[in-house]
Amino acid sequence: MTTMRFAISLIVLCPMLAASPAAAEWFADAYAGYSLTVDSDVTVHSPSGLSIYRDVEHDRAIDNAYIIGARFGRYFDFAPFLGVGVDLFKFSPTIGPQQVHIDGCVPSGTCAGGQGGTTGRIDVSTVGVSLDLMLRLPLLKTDKSPWGTLNPYILAGVPVFITTVTPRTTAQFRNQDADTDVSVGYKVGGGLAFQVAPNLMLFAEYRYIHSEASVDLRDSATLKKKPVRLDFDTHAGIVGLSARW
Repeated sequence: MTTMRFAISLIVLCPMLAASPAAAEWFADAYAGYSLTVDSDVTVHSPSGLSIYRDVEHDRAIDNAYIIGARFGRYFDFAPFLGVGVDLFKFSPTIGPQQVHIDGCVPSGTCAGGQGGTTGRIDVSTVGVSLDLMLRLPLLKTDKSPWGTLNPYILAGVPVFITTVTPRTTAQFRNQDADTDVSVGYKVGGGLAFQVAPNLMLFAEYRYIHSEASVDLRDSATLKKKPVRLDFDTHAGIVGLSARW
């Protein structure tokens, strides 16, 4: 509720506080941070049944991962508080060794659900390209900084994800090749940018990212495929530098 009130207040106040004869502003950002996937499901369909991989103790299957990226965009001439950007980022939410919960029939011929042993490591590499809409609140304006030296902001974006899944030493995917999927997700976030030098701002940002992928892991020995579906909800914190001109 507090976050929603802040977002509404920012949207209402931006047009009033951003009024300025200054021209629009271009920006180019570079950043790095850390991502935490707290809600995830990895579902495998195979002839022997349906297996859902998850960390039994924490109900989380995905390792934490670093995130890096760059963003380029512009705030509009007619509304300096409103901007758009293109965001390119990468993170690798690897699936570490863990216990398996199986629903359905298993190779032994039984069809009862329950624990089904452990997996090896499955590498997941995700590259996202997102079109972002950004709203900022220009504070502490000066003649040299007409857009403000302090900019709280919020954003929303529609990323296209390119996800590659590579099985490693796993009993379930002993001979499987890697596969890549392209999908569309969404992200929202907010942050704070502070001017540290002329035409340069330091920023910290939180973002929530939802991504999905469906791949077919082909067995190089039997040529059969196992469909795998990944559904990730990721929280990420980043810090970076933003050039403004």
